[in-house]
Amino acid sequence: MPGKHLSRWTLAWFGSALLALLAACGLGLLGVAGPGAWTGGNGLALVHVFALGWLCQVMMGALVQFVPVLAARPLALPMLALPALLVSSAGTVALALGFLVLEGREALQPLFLAAPAAIGLGFAMVAAMVGATLSSRDSLRLAEVRMVLLALLALAGLWLSGAMMVLTLSGRDPAVDLSQALPLHMLLGIGGWLSLAAFGVSYKLFAMFLIAPDQGGRLRGAVFLAAALLVAVLLAAFLMVLAGRPAEGATTVALGLIPVLILLYLAEIARIWRSRRRVAPEVNMLWSRAALAFLGFAMALSVPGWLLGGPWAEAAVFAALVGWLSTLTLAQLVKIVGFLTWIQVFAPRIGRQPVPMVQKLIDAKAATLCLALWSAGTLAGCLALLAASPAGFRLAAALLSLAALGIVRELIAVRHLSHLAAEERPAPLPPLILPLLQPR
Repeated sequence: MPGKHLSRWTLAWFGSALLALLAACGLGLLGVAGPGAWTGGNGLALVHVFALGWLCQVMMGALVQFVPVLAARPLALPMLALPALLVSSAGTVALALGFLVLEGREALQPLFLAAPAAIGLGFAMVAAMVGATLSSRDSLRLAEVRMVLLALLALAGLWLSGAMMVLTLSGRDPAVDLSQALPLHMLLGIGGWLSLAAFGVSYKLFAMFLIAPDQGGRLRGAVFLAAALLVAVLLAAFLMVLAGRPAEGATTVALGLIPVLILLYLAEIARIWRSRRRVAPEVNMLWSRAALAFLGFAMALSVPGWLLGGPWAEAAVFAALVGWLSTLTLAQLVKIVGFLTWIQVFAPRIGRQPVPMVQKLIDAKAATLCLALWSAGTLAGCLALLAASPAGFRLAAALLSLAALGIVRELIAVRHLSHLAAEERPAPLPPLILPLLQPR
């Protein structure tokens, strides 16, 4: 990755997201929500701290950093990065607190109503940066670029559906049928925005970290077509809900498209893996396979989840958010932070003095232990939800909390160059989460 593509605020986005992750794990450990207790104010607050504060924030930070790599051009409108981070973070906090209105905290109603505006503004600024960077004739030829743009379209639907539900829960018009809007909101968020953005970014990251040919082809094009059809069906279904028409049929069609999309994506990733030149993949790629396994597990749970609901649906969503998306993100964060730190600190020294390899900045054993603990906590959480066991879910939350703390500790160690010998560390050390300094 050329140094000129470093984004000044990437680590601030990641730091904000990790704080939300720790908060969500802590709330789960305290028993704020659990099996069968997700639709109240406390449960919705926890879900959105995790999904919006952790996953959306880290995804937006990743896009701000890696979209210039996809497009091979500098980030457009970089001055929007900090305002987008601030307003999206404030909106997330306001929304989480606003959900407590459903628990009788009426004084928080203004926060509840203001949250969608702040979140939407943050989303819009990120979309402006990403969309303007990718919108060139050469970039649009790439399936992974079109996939990220499609994810932004799903993000718009995610925000609109969420804003409409906030108005409904606040007793204001226009109101929507929550029984139909909620599944579409979740599918737009998990299956649309987050997963499609992860698909697009993973094509580049997997090829780069596995030293595999970065090529498209018919299979990647098929993944994009299936994704485009899914987003089109989901958006059409939500427009039907807004018009007061039943959308169960369209939602069922969307759910039927998801296994097709996932299988095509997994086939494309298997092709990249088979073509790799790196014989021994590093820890981030080894544990990305666990994330892909959770993606398949979530797909398997989605069928009984849609037909039977209840614990099956909860376990499917948990496997997708905590297993697939979070395991992939945590595994890649270890390598990405190490890579960005190396570029910031050591790339300018190449040719002037010896520099360490990127992998020397990372403790692979510590990262492996934390990711194994996270995967164990995810499996325990899925089983606890299927068994409707609050005690089992709190045990799972404890495992996830320990794993998250371990990952954060490792990322701090990477930024402090703690795994290097004293003579290899330059002075001064790079800042922990402050803007990355542009190499000269």
